[in-house]
Amino acid sequence: MYQVFISRYRLADVSHGKPYYVYCIEVLESESGSRYFIERRYSEFSALHRTLKKENADIAPFPPKRVRNSQPKVLEQRRAALELYVQKMLRLSTTKQQVLNFLGIEGRASVATYKSTYKNTEETQHVHPSSLDHHPVITFHCDPYAQSNATSSLPDIVISGVLLGTYNS
Repeated sequence: MYQVFISRYRLADVSHGKPYYVYCIEVLESESGSRYFIERRYSEFSALHRTLKKENADIAPFPPKRVRNSQPKVLEQRRAALELYVQKMLRLSTTKQQVLNFLGIEGRASVATYKSTYKNTEETQHVHPSSLDHHPVITFHCDPYAQSNATSSLPDIVISGVLLGTYNS
């Protein structure tokens, strides 16, 4: 059984041509505990969809291409839609093998592999299967914006207004 997550996207900086966004895919294989990291462009997902559509009539809808595809909101919506699409395609027995081939997972060793499509390089690293690839959450012990500046003799009207509007005090 495979679990697929598209945890983030990033701008791939290439030495030739125009930079483009890649989606960072994390695949967990529950039987062996293997964990894989793959990066794919939207156009590669689109090519997979066209291939699946030719051979199978019953497939999930594919997230459409949008005009302003570099806006964070559009990229995040596309990331979530691509994640859902790949998860649905992995559940179907008729498309599972093609999706695994697209991800490059079948036949790999039981170590985590990071494959970069924009440099055509492959790095292999051992990773503990239970660790997650999430970014840490930054927290504050107090509100850094609500503290008054002791060096200023003028009141902060914006903070006072927000506090007054929020707490009615």
